[in-house]
Amino acid sequence: MSDMQPVFGCHHVPTASGAFRPDEPIMWLSCDTGIDVTRISVAGEVDLSNAHLLTELVETAVAASAPLVVIELSAVSFFGAYGTNALVLAQRMLTRHGRRLILHRPSPVVRRVLGVTGTLTAFEVVDSPAPPAVDDGWARPVVPTHAGS
Repeated sequence: MSDMQPVFGCHHVPTASGAFRPDEPIMWLSCDTGIDVTRISVAGEVDLSNAHLLTELVETAVAASAPLVVIELSAVSFFGAYGTNALVLAQRMLTRHGRRLILHRPSPVVRRVLGVTGTLTAFEVVDSPAPPAVDDGWARPVVPTHAGS
């Protein structure tokens, strides 16, 4: 048994050859809280192992006073059922507190999973390059298209 303690968030996993490599995170979250808007960015894979972290971050955003929460999803490469659940919970939580949620530029995989589960139309979605502001009228319910999906 080694006396070395792993650095928090930095673990080593065995490879097929028996060597060890750093275990890379599969999801990255960032949050920028302002007076009017809280912006949450999600990148990587959202699955069973980490979707709860998104829900917890939205809970933190509820504690802030910003009336609008924007979740940037353009860099999401995998999105499972637990990701859908996290967004539905976020929507409910924010609505209960009189806040508004916008999904900003969901990646094709996010859009596909939300469409298949029938939850896409429950969200306001903004596809423009610039993140929305509180009073922007850009957000709209999404109507799923049948072409290419």
